[in-house]
Amino acid sequence: MTAAHVRNLKEIDPAALASAYALAEKTCTYWPTPGQIRELAGWSEETRSRGALQWVFQYLAMHGVEGRARGGGVRFGEDETGRRVLLESEAVIPAPEIPADIEATLAALGSGSAKQGLQYVSQHPVAKGWENFHGDAASRTAERIEAQWIRCSLHTTRKGRKAPGSDETPTIPLHGGRNDR
Repeated sequence: MTAAHVRNLKEIDPAALASAYALAEKTCTYWPTPGQIRELAGWSEETRSRGALQWVFQYLAMHGVEGRARGGGVRFGEDETGRRVLLESEAVIPAPEIPADIEATLAALGSGSAKQGLQYVSQHPVAKGWENFHGDAASRTAERIEAQWIRCSLHTTRKGRKAPGSDETPTIPLHGGRNDR
């Protein structure tokens, strides 16, 4: 194993790494790159990005774009005399803090604003509650949002969330990050 492998694979579970190297011995002709090992271990950047998008869908379903607290309701009933009495109260569940990597992706997606990024993702058919959405328009919308999410997630992962000493949020360059200018 090279130093590059150790440096690039340090966050992967050792058991997953062991199985990935065993699989690589059986399937790879040449010594695998760190990226190939990540893929074999199920730790590709794209896989992690899709998992983060699922977290955002759950966040939107529970707390909405505004990050509203959930719960706080009460249930009333009648006692034996017919009077209305409080039976139980539901606890208030505040919206969780959005993890830094997801917030950086949302900010890149929302042109510098995580809230705008949440608004954009909320247009996805899954976030709207269309579990079994059908039709070309819904499929195109889902594909567009997912592709943009992955693109922004990979961009923020590769470029680092913030340059040291910089207060600006990273956004994707207009030319798509290519160096052909």
